[in-house]
Amino acid sequence: MLCSYLFVLATAWQTVFADSDSCSSSATISNQTDADALGDCDTIDGSLTISSSATGSIILYNITEVKGSFTASGASAVTTLAAPALESINGGLTIENLDSLTNLTMNSLKTVSSDITVTGNSDLTKLEFDDLKEVKGQLTLTGSFSSISLPSLHKVDGQTTIRGKSMSCTVLNELKSENVYQGGYSCSGSGSSSLSTGAKAGIAVGVILGVLLIMVIVWLLYRRARRSRRQHLNEQTAAASAPPMVEKQLPVQPEYQPVPIFEPAKALPRKPLGSPPAQLDSRSIHEAAYPASPVREFYELDAGPIHSTHQRPLNPE
Repeated sequence: MLCSYLFVLATAWQTVFADSDSCSSSATISNQTDADALGDCDTIDGSLTISSSATGSIILYNITEVKGSFTASGASAVTTLAAPALESINGGLTIENLDSLTNLTMNSLKTVSSDITVTGNSDLTKLEFDDLKEVKGQLTLTGSFSSISLPSLHKVDGQTTIRGKSMSCTVLNELKSENVYQGGYSCSGSGSSSLSTGAKAGIAVGVILGVLLIMVIVWLLYRRARRSRRQHLNEQTAAASAPPMVEKQLPVQPEYQPVPIFEPAKALPRKPLGSPPAQLDSRSIHEAAYPASPVREFYELDAGPIHSTHQRPLNPE
């Protein structure tokens, strides 16, 4: 009985020391079983490496600190990598060439004492480091990203390089104006096209139709210019073969002069001559004497010298 008790105690003691050894040194994880073996560790005193032969999902539930580096490189069969409680890495963080990785979760990560490199993960389209505040090395995020979220980032000491496939750099550019990036900064959201096959086909058809339309317009303009040039040549030929035109001079019309219109002068009142005529009454009628008219003689002159003998009287009337 006593021997059995001592055996159980020795096994438990060995297990404790084994767990202590796994937390106090570097660890390599090839599957989820290896990750579960670190379930009692909140701190890894060395580095943590995801083996290139790892497959499926790797979830590290309780680890809050890695005093070395965290590396996952070439594990093309890993689909999910998560460390939900991880807050700090005293070395660098490298996640590269995980071709099947679709989910990377490190939402509690706040500080990385060296570089962060996430690159070459073709199926990873969304990247979120919601609590990341400080990167003491370089920050390199390149891949097929449609969105990258760094809402808490305050400082990056080294070069920052961000390149996605169809993402916007507007929010990340605002961090530059806040002096978050202490080193250089570059961001590109159009590393390659993200259009579907149908969209690409539609663009191709539109380009072809546009080119055809331009060609038709150019042909019509050329035809119009050629027709205009031909018409101009015909007009020049007709003008050259036509007889010269003599300009017909019209007679000069005299300038119209208005005929002055004279108004007849008003007759002036004449002063009565002699005594007023006799007045007749109704009692007696008398005939007034008609005075004899004096006889006047008229003479005609000939063309010769004027002598008194050449004068002869005309018949008086």
